[in-house]
Amino acid sequence: MSGLDQLLRLQKWNLDEKRRQAADLEGLILRLQGDIARLDAEVAREIEAARSDLEASRVLPPYRAVMATRRERLEQSVADVTLELDRVREEIAETFADIKKTEQAIQLRLERRRQEQARREQIAADEMGLEQHRRNRTKRDT
Repeated sequence: MSGLDQLLRLQKWNLDEKRRQAADLEGLILRLQGDIARLDAEVAREIEAARSDLEASRVLPPYRAVMATRRERLEQSVADVTLELDRVREEIAETFADIKKTEQAIQLRLERRRQEQARREQIAADEMGLEQHRRNRTKRDT
């Protein structure tokens, strides 16, 4: 296995790892968005309950403030993870481009080898043809 083949294998492994990382980040974003939706639903339930209960209506404003802070943290987490996902996607694109360059280098190397082999075969065929021609000429001349 040549150095380019090993490099290609390593690049493909890195690409797979980055894709797994991107999938994990996408899953985390979905989970955080689900947490935000559940939080919003819980706050809506508490607001509805506070409408019919005087004691609950007294504790509603501090509860809503705490929940708003929690929601902001979740939204910030989504934003942070989204930025990380964008960075990983850029790395995926760069790694994919590197893989394509390596594959092209391998193809060029193989094509050069084929051309060199064809050239050697042509030289051998030409030598055989010249030798055959010399023998025929020698036979004819004698």
